[in-house]
Amino acid sequence: MNLLFNPVSARALDALKNKLPQSLLLHGVPGVGLATAAKWLAGSELADFLSPQDAKGQHSASGTISVEMIRSLYEQTRSRSKRRQIVIIDDADRMSKNASAAFLKLLEEPGSNIHFILTSHRPQLLLATIRSRVQQTAILPISAEQTREYIISLGITDATKTAQLEFLAKGLPAEISRLASSDATFAENAQIINDARTLLQAKPYEQLLLIHTYKQDRPRTLQLIDAALTILRRSLSTQPQPTTVRHIQKLLATREAINANGNAALQLARFVV
Repeated sequence: MNLLFNPVSARALDALKNKLPQSLLLHGVPGVGLATAAKWLAGSELADFLSPQDAKGQHSASGTISVEMIRSLYEQTRSRSKRRQIVIIDDADRMSKNASAAFLKLLEEPGSNIHFILTSHRPQLLLATIRSRVQQTAILPISAEQTREYIISLGITDATKTAQLEFLAKGLPAEISRLASSDATFAENAQIINDARTLLQAKPYEQLLLIHTYKQDRPRTLQLIDAALTILRRSLSTQPQPTTVRHIQKLLATREAINANGNAALQLARFVV
């Protein structure tokens, strides 16, 4: 594999490579390397890779896997083939309601020699009937030692950047690789971490000024909240405090409200006041 995996997950993937089930769900936190693991399992037998798309048909993490995409896949998998074909559906929880229903039919009537590998960071959002028909395997974060070793293997020797990468993506090899491959992406994420500290620690006036800069960008607002959650969870692990738990719960509620199309600026303002 081109990406580092937790030893427990690596052993599980090796076993799956030797005996791949007809339908498999790989799940784990963002940045842990689900797509990489799925592609490694598929190897040269990868027949198709579906991922969420925006209205223009471009890949987008906030997009949707449409029913049309699943119907096209249905036609594709009806052809008989003596060769095993593996289809990956990345971020499968982004399937629309109709797409989920159409995919369920595929699972109930699998084509000859067709295997499905689904990935999801939020498997609870998949239909229960889909989850019941797939074998599930968790891909775990790597250890702190593996994180440091992986950063070194990427040729990063600067102590400051190493420390920043460890903070931004500890345990998440795919996220480390993404950040290390682009100075602009790294700088953007480092800025979001700084903004998250402002959201959590600054005076109300500074917090409201910060919220104003994020109000038109929902995806970036969710990144800000995730960064703040990372800071709070690490604080909780080293110095447990009831107030930290309450902040985490309040932020999670804020994130859920924004995800449900709530006004981003208003929801963040409610968090800080």
